[in-house]
Amino acid sequence: MKFVAIILLLLTSIFLIACSANQASNNINNSEIKELGKKYGGVYIFNKKFYEEIEKREKERSLYMKDFFKNNKRNFKRDDLAIMDKKLPQILSNGKPYYTDKGDYSRKFKKQPKIAQGYSNRVKEFIGQENFNKYPPSINTEYFYINDNDEAIPITMGVSYSYKVTNYGLYGDEGRGFRLKDTETRYVIDNNKFYLEK
Repeated sequence: MKFVAIILLLLTSIFLIACSANQASNNINNSEIKELGKKYGGVYIFNKKFYEEIEKREKERSLYMKDFFKNNKRNFKRDDLAIMDKKLPQILSNGKPYYTDKGDYSRKFKKQPKIAQGYSNRVKEFIGQENFNKYPPSINTEYFYINDNDEAIPITMGVSYSYKVTNYGLYGDEGRGFRLKDTETRYVIDNNKFYLEK
């Protein structure tokens, strides 16, 4: 019996040492990712004029919605949206409609926008090839408009970093089973603004 207890104690010790060594290694990588996120995470702006137009218009639309709900005891309907779109259209000074994300566009046209080439490369160049290859961030087109060639011209792109955190313990339930570790994804999203106008 003593032999079994010693073996169990030894295995538990080995498991805990391995977990702490793994966690220390992950913490070093995670701190590097957090630093890159603080330095390069945020919004990359390719057209300051259009960006400011959109920010102003979206603020006006948000205030319109708040005012609507303050003064009405009913839900916001399609007809109300059409009225808001008429009063506060999502159109840039170049006459082109703008979209605040790819989902906004795909709901309207039932297809994904074709993003013009070169914009994500400008973000990669700004971050630097070494930093980009070491921990590739997520790059998402946010504000954009469609040009005459049916290409989405990015006005802004969002850059964020993510890393995984592993927690050790007893997790799970009867249905899914039990496990000794649980992994979650955390995101580093900073409020930096970078202007990459040509």
